[in-house]
Amino acid sequence: MLDNIIKLVKEQALGAISGNAQVPADKQEAAVETTTTSIVDGLKDHFTPDNLSAITNLFSGGASDMEGISSSLQGSVVSALSEKVGLSKEVANSVASAVIPAVIGIFSKKANDPNDSGFSVESLIKAFSGGKGGGGIFDALGSLFGGNK
Repeated sequence: MLDNIIKLVKEQALGAISGNAQVPADKQEAAVETTTTSIVDGLKDHFTPDNLSAITNLFSGGASDMEGISSSLQGSVVSALSEKVGLSKEVANSVASAVIPAVIGIFSKKANDPNDSGFSVESLIKAFSGGKGGGGIFDALGSLFGGNK
């Protein structure tokens, strides 16, 4: 599951970075990897059983939770792209602004798609927490989103 998540994030990063003329060609690969790593690591911090309320609100359209998570991810990505890849804050911000909402949108859509049984809020939390956490919390998530997937 985590491999699928990384692939989705990487696809979004690649699209945003390769389509951004302000990212030099020789820095694009590093920018994609850095963006992907920053987002996945940032999501690991948010997708925990202790953060159940924010996660469920995020996937049911909770704007305040989305803004908080997005803002946190935005700061991480901008900082990483500036420090590790050498992009200006403005260019790093434009990359993050394109990638983060797309990633959250894809996760939300897939987690709420009854035809995508392999991708649920429960599976996201398990993937980001290394399968830790537990018991009843995953049952609660499943019931909130139409049964365990």
